[in-house]
Amino acid sequence: MQRKHCLMVMVLTASAVWGIGAPGSGDSGDYNHDGYVGLDDYPYFELCLAASGPGVASGAQECTEAFDADADGDVDLWDFAAFERARGHLPMPLKDYLGNPITAGSTTPYSRRHTCGGCHDADRVSNGIMFQQGRTDVTGVIDMRDDYYGDGRFWIKSSGRFGKWGQSFVKLLAAKENASESEVDQTAYAWVRDCCGCHPGGGPGEFDRDGERYFDESTGALGYENLGRTPADVALDGDYSVLDYATGGMSLAPWDATGVSEPDCLVCHRAGRTVQNGWDMNWAWRAATLAAGTSLVDNDDQAVPAFLAAGTAGQGWFSSLEMVGFPGLWPKASSLQIDYTAGLADGSLTLLADNTVALVPEAVTWPPRDRACWGCHSVFGVTTGSVWFDETNVMYRRFNNLHDDDPVNDIPPEQSTACTVCHVGDLDHNFGKGNSLQMGFRDELDWEKLRSCRDCHWEGSSERHPDAPVVPSPTSSDEIHRAPGFDHVSCQGCHIPYALQPALLFRDITIPGATGTTSQYLSADPLDPSDPDKSRWHPAFMSKLDEDGVERLFPCNIWITIYWADWDRNGTPDDYSDDVIAPIPTWRIDQVTGGAPLPMVTDDNGDGQLEINRFEEILAYNTVLKGNDSYGRPVAANPVLVRGMMVWYEDPDAPGTIRALTPAGTGIPIDWYPYIWGMDHNVRPKEEAIGYPTGGDPQAGCRDCHRPIQLDAPVFDRQVLIDPYGPIGQPLYLTVRAMTGLNPP
Repeated sequence: MQRKHCLMVMVLTASAVWGIGAPGSGDSGDYNHDGYVGLDDYPYFELCLAASGPGVASGAQECTEAFDADADGDVDLWDFAAFERARGHLPMPLKDYLGNPITAGSTTPYSRRHTCGGCHDADRVSNGIMFQQGRTDVTGVIDMRDDYYGDGRFWIKSSGRFGKWGQSFVKLLAAKENASESEVDQTAYAWVRDCCGCHPGGGPGEFDRDGERYFDESTGALGYENLGRTPADVALDGDYSVLDYATGGMSLAPWDATGVSEPDCLVCHRAGRTVQNGWDMNWAWRAATLAAGTSLVDNDDQAVPAFLAAGTAGQGWFSSLEMVGFPGLWPKASSLQIDYTAGLADGSLTLLADNTVALVPEAVTWPPRDRACWGCHSVFGVTTGSVWFDETNVMYRRFNNLHDDDPVNDIPPEQSTACTVCHVGDLDHNFGKGNSLQMGFRDELDWEKLRSCRDCHWEGSSERHPDAPVVPSPTSSDEIHRAPGFDHVSCQGCHIPYALQPALLFRDITIPGATGTTSQYLSADPLDPSDPDKSRWHPAFMSKLDEDGVERLFPCNIWITIYWADWDRNGTPDDYSDDVIAPIPTWRIDQVTGGAPLPMVTDDNGDGQLEINRFEEILAYNTVLKGNDSYGRPVAANPVLVRGMMVWYEDPDAPGTIRALTPAGTGIPIDWYPYIWGMDHNVRPKEEAIGYPTGGDPQAGCRDCHRPIQLDAPVFDRQVLIDPYGPIGQPLYLTVRAMTGLNPP
């Protein structure tokens, strides 16, 4: 008895020394009550086992509660086996926005911050790249301001998507402070409603630009109230107002009705995702719920807080969810009936003894699976012609063991984690990324934690994958990698020679819904876009810093955006350096045009959609756009059409005459291609790479880039679309040679 007493004193003393709180309960093995059965619990089990044994009571309630799995009053080897089986995460009780456990019959949305944030540092996690989207820097300091880059583009407010051109570059994020309604476009509230289907919550979905939570459900206070402001003070606040795009009317953003969009861990970490006809339904359910805004109701026609409920809907914990616009990229829910018994039925939730529900560990996965990534990044298929979950993709095939003849080791699509092989994550959730061609976003993290081509293949790399072919190889057949010219071309430049499916090439904001595709404007022949073979298309090239700090050409799809802008010459018509060509919010354009193309606009190229390209069309719009919006303010003082690499304007010295300006080299900060989609996936087999010698001719590969006789090399003389219409409705192209300035013989 004295020995047992001494050992128990050791257990209790250890609790005090190690700083552990109350022991766990329910013979879970979780002695320190941190929600996880692991090595931190083992010392306690060892002491309890030593103090007990078969048929010998431990004498300590703490041991019995934590480790007596078979409820026989002792802690023995049977319990040790149970402890080993229990290693890992315990069921995670769902909690509401007040931190209270959720019962099986509840219709209250679960809080992602309270459910996961009880153990994990939610603030640290949600300062990651995907959560903040430019709102903060890597240290968590808010990093937003008008004219972010200091070059006159006042509409750019951050380095990320929250502050760039908003939803598909149709909307402009409103400034925090605005002098008039006419300056406002997409506010933070509308950004969450319209864009956050592909945003995991947190960051700008949860906190304003002062760092205040938009709405605190526990206190009923709005963020601006915490700073002593009134509704009148925030009537034009980009965080607390919202614009009706149809009428131009302004109102206070109803954060108190929708709640906020908290960091949603299960957007990525949910296992057992629901896929229907290729669509990730967990993404679709969540996106549709966010899009509902204040219109979401339950089966009894009672209001449902859409932003709070989006995480619950995204897990399928409902008995009914009505969506419109699906299948499609932006579905919208009309009604949602939260029902946690749906989670009990599909096995993602379990019922605890007190009738509360908990997320089972099997429903959570780390690292995230590819399906979680593809829910949002399926847009790569639309914009770059990329495919995934496809055996023609070399990396997907290799990482999932589809390259061999053994079907037993194949990893099925729903289990694939190929994305995270290269895009490595960490506790800060700053996932491995390269160097984006279209936005400088936390540039200090470029190439960090990203397994690049060079990391895995380059000779001498400390991270080289043992199964990856070595580049450059000492064999003579691979000497091409040692050629001086390859200082100018990235690995992707040669090994992603073409796209595997059609993609969008442009969006024409001047004509609602107008777009163009590679099948219309490009072909399998890089030198002849009109070739009827549309089985593939060849990318453009743009230069950026590679992993080793060398500037190289990377393949990309330059996605042209055609839009109306206002040209401010700043009183110096002969000096372009201080000029600004600012996009005009589309709602203001709609107010003076009626939201439809003007009557004289015609379809000149016969593609079935209208285009504004003729001089008389541009002149007509120039006149209309000088009119006033509903607030009596001119929509534009000097309207211009930005289309391709040109700006079309009415010559002030020759009224009625349309001229064209090429802004490149003038000093005018302008985005004629705000979307540049890098093509970094879908590596082809080496036999299909640019430069590979075919037909036994060692010089055959050279002629992909060098044709001194024909002067039309397939790489440098390929045609890149720069204007889909032109003055007579015909497309205009430039060669890679002309666009890059590189001129190989």
